[in-house]
Amino acid sequence: MSAKRVAPSRAKAGSRKARRPAKARARRRTTDATATDAVQNPSPAPAVSPEYEVRIRYSGNRGLDELVIPIDDRKFYPSVQRWRYVIANRRRIVRSTRDDLSRDLQKLINDHARIYDESQILSRIKEIAAAKLVEVRIPYNGENVGWSARLFPWESALWLATAPYRSEPSEFAVVRHLVVEPPYNHRLTPTTALAVDSGPGKLRSLYEFAREIEMVTGALKEIQTEPLRDPDRQGLRSRIEALSPSIVHLVGVDPMSLVEQKLIDQPTNEEDGFVLRASQQVSPQGNAQTYDAVGSVDLANIVTAGARKPLLVAISSCYSAQRIAPLATAQGARHAIGFVDTITDADAMLFFSVFYRTLTQDWNVKDAFLRARQQWMSQAGSDNEQRSGVALWSQVSLLDSPQAGTIAGRHAPSKRAARGGATHRDLKLDITLVQDKSIPGRMRKTSSASLNYSLLHNDRPPFSIFTVHKTKAGPLDLLQVEIVLEVGTESCRCRFSEELPEEDATLDLLDKIRLPLVAGMLRQTSESLRSNLYIKVQCGDRILRESSERVTVLPADEWRDDGEDHRWLPSFVLPRDPTVLKVVACAQRYLQTLLDDCSAGFDGYQQVLEDDSNAPNVVDPQVQAIWAALQHDLPVSYINRPPSYTSQSQRLRTPTEIFKGNAATCIDLALLFASCLEFVGIYSSVFLITGHAFPAYWRSNKAWWRMKSFRFDQNEQQLPGQIGRSQDGFTSTVQSTNTKGQTESWMFTGTDNLAELLSYVQKGELVPFESTFVTARKGFFQALERGASNLHPQSFDAMIDIQSARGESVTPLPLLDRLG
Repeated sequence: MSAKRVAPSRAKAGSRKARRPAKARARRRTTDATATDAVQNPSPAPAVSPEYEVRIRYSGNRGLDELVIPIDDRKFYPSVQRWRYVIANRRRIVRSTRDDLSRDLQKLINDHARIYDESQILSRIKEIAAAKLVEVRIPYNGENVGWSARLFPWESALWLATAPYRSEPSEFAVVRHLVVEPPYNHRLTPTTALAVDSGPGKLRSLYEFAREIEMVTGALKEIQTEPLRDPDRQGLRSRIEALSPSIVHLVGVDPMSLVEQKLIDQPTNEEDGFVLRASQQVSPQGNAQTYDAVGSVDLANIVTAGARKPLLVAISSCYSAQRIAPLATAQGARHAIGFVDTITDADAMLFFSVFYRTLTQDWNVKDAFLRARQQWMSQAGSDNEQRSGVALWSQVSLLDSPQAGTIAGRHAPSKRAARGGATHRDLKLDITLVQDKSIPGRMRKTSSASLNYSLLHNDRPPFSIFTVHKTKAGPLDLLQVEIVLEVGTESCRCRFSEELPEEDATLDLLDKIRLPLVAGMLRQTSESLRSNLYIKVQCGDRILRESSERVTVLPADEWRDDGEDHRWLPSFVLPRDPTVLKVVACAQRYLQTLLDDCSAGFDGYQQVLEDDSNAPNVVDPQVQAIWAALQHDLPVSYINRPPSYTSQSQRLRTPTEIFKGNAATCIDLALLFASCLEFVGIYSSVFLITGHAFPAYWRSNKAWWRMKSFRFDQNEQQLPGQIGRSQDGFTSTVQSTNTKGQTESWMFTGTDNLAELLSYVQKGELVPFESTFVTARKGFFQALERGASNLHPQSFDAMIDIQSARGESVTPLPLLDRLG
């Protein structure tokens, strides 16, 4: 998997698989915007880029129908870049954006499918929306042809294109048919399976793979299933050659996760592969190697090295759907499953637990895939747009017949027909506390977890995984869950009941767990508070789990800059702090002087014209007036950060505390400016770079909305997702197929997102400024110049947009009772 972790996800930004609050197995690009042209073993661009046809097939009013799209790889690739970037940042998508993107998709199809007019395209999009299953048929004659269509995110793009014409999101699914000539003649009798757990070196302490392996081997107990831990590439090939497994399930991380976790010094060129244990080799520097970043082509050759090709290859990692899965299919696998972008560990467990339980009932890959995807997307409280990135590749068409996805010559006995109904013993719990990344990896499993107060304040649960697996059909009593965070004599309690479905199923209960922070002691404490988290789960009168976990609640003013909890920084922006009102009142006379208007006041964007032509003249003086007030009337000095007793964390000062002590750090100043700007109605952001933080503001609300709507100028020299284009404007097929996206709608990380942000800076729509210059008594326009020059791919970590966070209910912390 592309970075699967217990606490970190296989990536700095989030989750092995992305969703909040779990971490995503995601990774951030580390290459420079001007230095990514060189790739390892570049394939020469073909002299002629032949046109081929992608067929979107579906059951319509006329029976089996199709939308034919002629594609030229070179001409289509800019669209691939754009839409992969949009999908990677899908957490930004709101309803109005979704409808715009749907129209953009229709236009994209119209531009390439020249045999249809616009009305015919719209009619077919509506027919596709009505179809519950759509198949994208892509020809395969080698790596150099068709790669553009294989990289395109068809699942999410077609979901967006059809969204305005559908009412039930989970009922719409996309599968992919890779047309390989000639297709391999498989023996339709699954006999063996190989479950590979690859977490060599320090990866074992960062990520938890064993649980998924146990789930897979338990679900496939009807056939011989062999676990394999930390193989090198030769060991994996030898085992596959000896066993010829019918099913290969890979759990691990992608090579870029090694860079994210700083386990290797230099970026790897194999961004789209899979990490195995290195053989006993020595690097050119003379150091023993621990990790082997196996490329997609090599991995596909390894997993299909048996005398009999596998019936199914499943790669539980981020970004495994674009190259590894189709290449495995092209090399002989009948079906392959991969993920289009990032996923969380909880999502992987949820999807594959349902998939394998369903698969062993009738051995139909299509039915198992559709049911797993439907349950995955239909969980209460989940964001369905964020869960569309799982892809099923097949050598055979799954629309031609009801049994097209069957991989067994005879059906296995159905578990649903087993004697006796389900009992409480058929309920399996999977519960993991949010891990503390500041604790060394090997100690995490025995040390108490730390809970960030801002995480609890924003209604996030203290768990990264909380799922219930019902492994047998039959009615059961209500499931009852009780979670209690004990704080001295007070407590924060969550209780709820869940009706279990009659069929076997997996329920993700994370979004139902909310701890109301009624204990005043939690926000008043100035140091870490050791406490207990009581967990009780029962079915009827049968207790499934009852335990008390040791936890540490961090002080309310402590912020973790650990790549996970730093997303809660907007909660430390406090526009209602009493000192903010004082700053704005002092700034009033400076604003009147700057505008030469005695009636001028802070009115945000109200005076900005429709075309934004006067935005600098309206907004900049308001920001400059606040700057002048802080520099002349309420001066502060720069100081090092206050002490904290955990790594990767910082105690943040409120605006009132800043002026009580007459001192502030760079991030204190950034939050102070953001608080003042929010109070006067100007949208602000905070940039985090290596060892530093500084604020920015949007010159108009329309500019901010353009950021939310993915409106890119395709003629711009530096497009989001196009970092690393070759000199002729054509990107080699072996270049990275990954686009770093957002783990939250308000979090922008990675150089792909930096490219987009720089485009707004260059247009003058987003204005970063160096807030520490206010303590050095430097001018406002000097601060603007330095703010823009601070942005470099090598040092950029994240931009946190405060207004976007407010739209997701990330609210200010209730710290006013600490200010007296």
